[in-house]
Amino acid sequence: MQNDIQAAVGFARAKPEKAAELGALLVSFAELSRAEEGCLGSWISQDADDADLFVFYEMWATKKDLARHLAQPYMKEFLARRMEYLEKDLEVRGLHSADPAPAPAEPADPAEMNQRYLDAYAARDIDAIMSVYAPGASAVWEPGKAVSGAEHREAVAEFLKREPKLSAEVSGSYVVGDTAALVVDWSIEVPGAPEMTGTGRGLDVLRRNAAGEWRYIITNPFGSL
Repeated sequence: MQNDIQAAVGFARAKPEKAAELGALLVSFAELSRAEEGCLGSWISQDADDADLFVFYEMWATKKDLARHLAQPYMKEFLARRMEYLEKDLEVRGLHSADPAPAPAEPADPAEMNQRYLDAYAARDIDAIMSVYAPGASAVWEPGKAVSGAEHREAVAEFLKREPKLSAEVSGSYVVGDTAALVVDWSIEVPGAPEMTGTGRGLDVLRRNAAGEWRYIITNPFGSL
């Protein structure tokens, strides 16, 4: 089966007086990209010896996903105005794998994502936590209120400051095609916040993406939306 994954690496050299502004823009674009359908990853780096040079790397599941990304209003606006920030134009190189196509891997058990989620929380790793979610996923943060995208990330970041201790065990797993539902028994302890400490039974929904990876599309510790 042909691999349609689209990858690219790019270089952006900022005008010295615009470096900080450009860096902030590129980071915000990467965050927006990661919330788009078909985005398998988007990263921004700054050269260790040259603060004016930024390197970006991104992967998209299909050409259609990449084209949709480039048509986003924020991308079209930036590309039209890019020379306001750049000392010279962007250098972008499309990439493809030089390795022989691997044999399709057996799909991972979606229930294994529960442990990955717990490990990320225990490490207080915001990027690892967000990586278990599909683009556009929703998390029920309090009964009747679901958040997604940047709002979700901000809520998690604030919650991690409270040093929560989370445990969870999958008590039921139901898979139909590329969709799975997990019933999860959990407990949480939040130092100094007894109102946030407790136990419960939640319902999480996952979907298998184009790369064959399970990702949460809904996490709901309260069991219903």
